[in-house]
Amino acid sequence: MQDNTANKANGYNRNLYRNPKRGPLAGVCTGLAEYFEIPVWVARLIAISLFIFVSQLFVIAYVAGIFLLAKRPASHSQTRRQQQHNGLFNYQKPASERLRNIHERLQALDEKLRGMEGYVTSKKYQFNKEINDL
Repeated sequence: MQDNTANKANGYNRNLYRNPKRGPLAGVCTGLAEYFEIPVWVARLIAISLFIFVSQLFVIAYVAGIFLLAKRPASHSQTRRQQQHNGLFNYQKPASERLRNIHERLQALDEKLRGMEGYVTSKKYQFNKEINDL
């Protein structure tokens, strides 16, 4: 039987590890960049910005990240991580198809809204309202 409780050893069931092999300071930024699927330099730029503007809070959070995040296991493969986690910037469909899907959803919402407006402005709604007010 497999224990599914989230803990440090299993990456909190989210594949959240630090990667000290690719990071100069314990690999916290590298691990977060891999988890959110952003370039490592962007994560480091955010970290430097946070250090400049809120240094005390950043230092506490970074040290907490060192202790709370486990090192990435050696057997952990990149392909398995990509299969399990559709990341923040991992788009499967082209932009034109996503826009077409959004357009269709907005048209369906527009039709529902028209139906609601038609009911609210109808005599049936006024009649029901007057009956309920009695």
